[in-house]
Amino acid sequence: MANLKGGTFEKQIKDAFHRLEAFGVGRVGKDDNLTHSDKLSEKRVMYLRDIKNYFESNNQEGKLNSLLTEENLNKFFNERFDNLSKKTQENYLRGFSSMLKGLEQKNIHIPLHLEDKNFFDDRVAILKDEADTVIENRYIDNVGSLISNLYEDRQITGLIAQAQYELSIRQAEAFELIKNPSRYINDGIVNNLIGKGNHIYESKSISFELEQRILNNTDNFIDKSTYYKDLQKYNISSHDFRFTSARDKYDEKINNGISQKEAKLQVSSELNHKREAITNYYLERT
Repeated sequence: MANLKGGTFEKQIKDAFHRLEAFGVGRVGKDDNLTHSDKLSEKRVMYLRDIKNYFESNNQEGKLNSLLTEENLNKFFNERFDNLSKKTQENYLRGFSSMLKGLEQKNIHIPLHLEDKNFFDDRVAILKDEADTVIENRYIDNVGSLISNLYEDRQITGLIAQAQYELSIRQAEAFELIKNPSRYINDGIVNNLIGKGNHIYESKSISFELEQRILNNTDNFIDKSTYYKDLQKYNISSHDFRFTSARDKYDEKINNGISQKEAKLQVSSELNHKREAITNYYLERT
C-alpha cells in the first residue's frame, strides 16, 4: 500500500480528499467508504484538519497516514473529545473510522490495521459504558473476589475498580481521583470530586485501606481502553461496579432500619444523581 502524496500535511490532505472523492457516483450495489456527498466531504475535511493540527501541535512530522497509529489516535481522541457530549464523540468516531476505511480502500496504508482490530468499536463501547444507561442484571455477585482478581491481574486496574465500587463513582471520576489524590482526599474524606454535568459530589468517607492504596500508589496509570479490556476478561463493564454499589448500599441501609424513601434519597445523593428516575432504575429488581 502507498502513502499520501505531498511533502506537507496540507498537500497530503488534498491528496486524501481527491482519493476519497466520489461525487455523483451511485452507491447502489457498492460497498465502499468513499465520499459521495458534500455534507460528508465537509466532515472529512474537518477530521483531516483536526488530526493535522494535533500532529503539528505535537511537532510530529511525516506522512499523515503513517502517523495514524493506535497510540497517536488514542491521544488525539482524548484531547479532541474534551467537553464533547458522548453522542458527539460517538458520531465523530464512526465518521473518522469510515474515512480511514475509505483511504485503505484507495490503497493508502493505515498502521492501525482497521480490518484486524476493534479499535473504534472498543472506543464506542467505552463511551456507552460510561453513560448512565445501565443494562439490567449487571449486578456483580462476588464483587470482592472479583476486585481481588483484578488486583492480581494488574494492580492499577484493581485500584480503579475498588474506588468505583466503594465510592459509587464512574470510571472517569475514579481515574481523576487516583491521578490527583491530594486534590480530593483529606483525612479520610473525599471532597470536591466533579461528576457528570459538572455536578460536585457531596463529601464522601473513604476507607483507610482504599485511602492508603490510592495515596501510596506507584503503578503506572492506564488508559480507558486498557481498563475496558481488563474488565472484559470477566465479562463486566466499569459501570457494573457503580450499579452493584448502589444496590449494596441501599440494601445495607434498609437492613439498618432506614426507611425505603430515606434509603433511596441517600443512595441518590451518593451517586450524585439529579433525577430520581435514574436512581429508581438502579434499584429496580427484575
